[in-house]
Amino acid sequence: MQIGTLKVGPGEPALVIAEIGNNHDGSVHQAIRMIEAAADAGAGAVKFQTHITEAEMHPSTPTPPHFSEPRWEFSKRMELDGDEHALLKERAESLGLLFFSSPFSIEAVDMLEQIGSPCYKIASGEVTNPPLLEAVAATGKPVLLSTGMSGIEDIERALGVLEQGGTKEMLVLQCTSSYPAPPEKINLRAMVAMGERFGLPYGLSDHTPDIHTSIAAVALGASAIEKHFTLSKRLYGPDHHASLTPEELTRLVDGIGQVEAALGSTTKERDPDLDPARATFEKSVVSRSAIDVGAEIHREMLTTKRPGNGIPAVRLEELVGKRAARPIPANHVLETSDVA
Repeated sequence: MQIGTLKVGPGEPALVIAEIGNNHDGSVHQAIRMIEAAADAGAGAVKFQTHITEAEMHPSTPTPPHFSEPRWEFSKRMELDGDEHALLKERAESLGLLFFSSPFSIEAVDMLEQIGSPCYKIASGEVTNPPLLEAVAATGKPVLLSTGMSGIEDIERALGVLEQGGTKEMLVLQCTSSYPAPPEKINLRAMVAMGERFGLPYGLSDHTPDIHTSIAAVALGASAIEKHFTLSKRLYGPDHHASLTPEELTRLVDGIGQVEAALGSTTKERDPDLDPARATFEKSVVSRSAIDVGAEIHREMLTTKRPGNGIPAVRLEELVGKRAARPIPANHVLETSDVA
């Protein structure tokens, strides 16, 4: 998956996405501070949510349990206009971060197109919204599809709409739409299964309150990790308590880097760097008793002991039937020159 100059997928480092979402609390200045903190923590991308309230919801829309104010009022307060989006995108890119957003209406897609959004995230609640999917697909931009409220049929249908509409590159995100999400509800194996079923790179939009699940997802092949991000869990708003602080995001980035380094490759070879250890821990062929020069060597004359700097223990059977090239004392670490 190519997003601008950034490659995302198998064989590439996992993209760590700091999901600022609505945690800016309607303040562009706070949003800029969060972008800067995400860059300092080592994230590769920042993601926002683009709300145009009248276009995306009816006033009767119920308020989720984890919200502390009516949904309509909250959404209105979270609105950022096109100029503010452009300012945030400019600041993110100046720090080397990918900037993108989740649109929640066709009008939001139009706004993001005006600022040159490089890709789109489809939020879990929009997977069953064909008009929005079609609008995003018409841009031809790469798409990250979150699946927190979907069954496999919903996902398959949404991917079909996107592909038919013009989307050429997609990534599926396993997600659990709870805030916070308990580990037993995450189902990381479904993430792998979706990637295999659809032949797409996959990742995790992680709503757990810690970093362990995301690190495990990378070990299972996740190409992208999205975590809600905040400056403080005590800030006002519904998502801060389930978000990572800058210190936690730093630990996540470091942990992912260590896991990726540890994964290595599918080959298993003897490491020459371990030769000194082999001399200490592996074993050599050792004479169990004294052997006269010219005597035939029998199995009972030999044993194996540390160190591993003589004839390797795995070659013991090769020595049976050979003759001693010189007198060999008991408890002697055999060398090639000892046998003929």
